[in-house]
Order: sequence, then C-alpha cells, then structure tokens
Amino acid sequence: MRILVVEDEALIALMLTESLERAGHEVMGPAATLDEALALCEPAPPELALLDVDLQDGSNGVDVARALFERWGVLSIFASGQLMEARRVRDIALGYIRKPYEAETVLRSVEMAREMLDGHQPREVPAGFELFSGGGRPA
Repeated sequence: MRILVVEDEALIALMLTESLERAGHEVMGPAATLDEALALCEPAPPELALLDVDLQDGSNGVDVARALFERWGVLSIFASGQLMEARRVRDIALGYIRKPYEAETVLRSVEMAREMLDGHQPREVPAGFELFSGGGRPA
C-alpha cells in the first residue's frame, strides 16, 4: 500500500517509515508540513495517510487530512496526542492512534484500513486504535 507519512518529529518519522517499509508498504515522505505533504502527492496520491496533528511551521494535520480528501479522496489515520483535534475530521478519517504507540499498532491499523478501503468490515480493531464511527466514509 502507498502511504503518506506526515510527522514533524524526525525520530518518530524514521521509526514509522522503517516499520512500514519492512512490512512491504511504499512510503511517501516523511513530510513535516502541509506544503511538503501536498507536494509529495502531486505526481501520484497515496492510498492512505498517517498524520500527526501538530506539524512544523504552524501547519496542522487536520488541514492535511481535509486537503487530501478534497483533492484526491484520500483517507487518513491520525497518529497523535491530539485526539480532540483528530475527531474534528472523523467524517474523512478512519481513526486515531494515540501517541506514544507501538509500531505493531500502526501496522495492524494499516492492515485494517486496507480491508476497509477494499469495502470490507474490519475483522478486528487493533488495541490502541480508535475507529471513527463513519469509518472514514461520509454517510
């Protein structure tokens, strides 16, 4: 799966990228700002985005999620300490992983997202993942 990683903390971004690549995913990024994230998507958008809420230069992962959905129909998973901010866009996001998190939680959440994007109900919601009620699809 082609996944955009938007995370402003370099060590977390590196760990996340390496975990996803080891699991066989194609990683775009990491990006640390809204502008960087959108520039990475111009040639070919991702299938899914993993977003932090607080980004560099005052930009915000919620704005990234909105732009990705409006431009390309891309859904997001938030990996952040900012649950209330992430819930503001629960209609265009699949869910939320609370920081700090284990790499395994992210990988299981991505696999669940793949199932959902393929039109299936998730078999299991991973521990540490909050599935948003709309499942990322507008009603």
